Amino acid sequence: MKGDQNADNLLRAQLTELLIGGFAPVITLLREFHFEKAGILLEGLPFSAYSLLEHMRHRQHVLLKFMRNPADQLNVWPDAYWPESVEPENRQVWEDAIEAVEKDLEEIIEIVHHRDSLLFEVYENGKTISWAAMTIFHHNAYTIGQIKAIGRQLGVW
Repeated sequence: MKGDQNADNLLRAQLTELLIGGFAPVITLLREFHFEKAGILLEGLPFSAYSLLEHMRHRQHVLLKFMRNPADQLNVWPDAYWPESVEPENRQVWEDAIEAVEKDLEEIIEIVHHRDSLLFEVYENGKTISWAAMTIFHHNAYTIGQIKAIGRQLGVW
């Protein structure tokens, strides 16, 4: 039994590390991005850093709703959300979106850590809480990579 508990603790710790972003911390990178460059479209790309932030925020929130109440939130991968505008209306909109990502990410990590969270219980849609956590880390990492690449092109980093 002790081995199972150690494995469970290790899994929860590793999921947390991945959700935070490991060597590329999600929230840190978002906060480092220059607001003034958030709405710029680079040639050949259909999205800006702001578009990507909003897309990431929305997808993460949908998966969080599943993690909160998996039996009642079965549609975990609806059509992708993209904001109508590639530019945030103002700095506050940009900062609010980052804060929403951070707040939801903190709750996701709390769910992963909570002993009552059954990480491997399979729900009617065939998904688990561990699947949702891994999907969030994967999607966020992919999206942060895109934001980082845009930022490099724009001289943010």
